[in-house]
Amino acid sequence: MELIFDAGVMDIFVIRTAGNLCGANEIGSIEYGLAHVKTPVFVMLGHTQCGAVTAATHVAEGMGHPLERNIQPLVEQILPAVKKAKENRPDMQGESIVPLATEENMWRGIERLLRESPTVRGLVKQGKTKVLAAVYDVGTGKVHWLPERRVDAILEKVEASASEATEGSANHAEGSREP
Repeated sequence: MELIFDAGVMDIFVIRTAGNLCGANEIGSIEYGLAHVKTPVFVMLGHTQCGAVTAATHVAEGMGHPLERNIQPLVEQILPAVKKAKENRPDMQGESIVPLATEENMWRGIERLLRESPTVRGLVKQGKTKVLAAVYDVGTGKVHWLPERRVDAILEKVEASASEATEGSANHAEGSREP
């Protein structure tokens, strides 16, 4: 990542995960980078030829092979993005759907991040943090930036949802003790 953006160590706060998935560990790391390190921009950076999305596509199309025990849950989390990409473009299948599924998976990750992190939502709404999405082309080395308006739409959707998390700190959790 540092090489892609010509940055030094800790000039950017990097979190890598197969398939750009956002679980509790990743979201906690993102919150740390944005709220404590004060990183002003969060970039969900996918890449072409993503192996995790390709594996999920193969599984969705019945062409998968037995996956390692801990890769299976990763692939299962990506399957909804593959299915959504296929719904949006029923004329596409196989390897041709992977780039669309990669983008859809990134949007799902951003939505989960904004839904499950009141801290990140607050930083975005206050203008202290910007959330962006991009795809790195492993063949050319170029970064293709995706529309910012999609992030805005996701934020609006999450804000309108009654089921989103609302407490920003663990100290508010039921049964927790104040330090």
